[in-house]
Amino acid sequence: MSRVAIVTGGARGIGLAACRALAKQNTSLVLNDIDPRAAQDAANTLAAQGVRVTPFAGSVADPAFADALIAAAIDAYGTPDIIVNNAGFLWDGMLHKMTDEQWDSILACHLTAPFRIVRAAAPHLREAAKREAAAGTPPRDRAIVNVSSTTGLHGNLGQANYAAAKAGIIGLTKTLAREWGP
Repeated sequence: MSRVAIVTGGARGIGLAACRALAKQNTSLVLNDIDPRAAQDAANTLAAQGVRVTPFAGSVADPAFADALIAAAIDAYGTPDIIVNNAGFLWDGMLHKMTDEQWDSILACHLTAPFRIVRAAAPHLREAAKREAAAGTPPRDRAIVNVSSTTGLHGNLGQANYAAAKAGIIGLTKTLAREWGP
């Protein structure tokens, strides 16, 4: 049975590399990018290689995004097995000059969005695992990959917002592992 994966920021860089790696494992993809053309172009390139892929354009920072993304994945392929929270950007500035907009935008993308996406997927992922357990079959492997950075561990000049978000995603991921790991 084919796996279903969602990759945010999947049209370039690390996200596109994740899509390519997942495609080699016969995974159906929902590829997100904020740029509709980039999402479509990346999806077309993968589809030409025989990959089942659906582009999904939109900003992960939009409060309605997470529910729409999960619904699109379910409509296209069924319940996702893999979520790669990769979308991101930088908006650097020295701490004493950083605006609230710079701070809020980076945290919204790098920390709040992954939280919302995982929360939106929770009923589907958790209920599927519960059904499998009730049926006496081993639960299907599922994975949530939250992309972080060494900046979240060590900080970096001009990146207080990014460092805080990436440190936060590490804490979110560890908590998620404790809550859902069993």
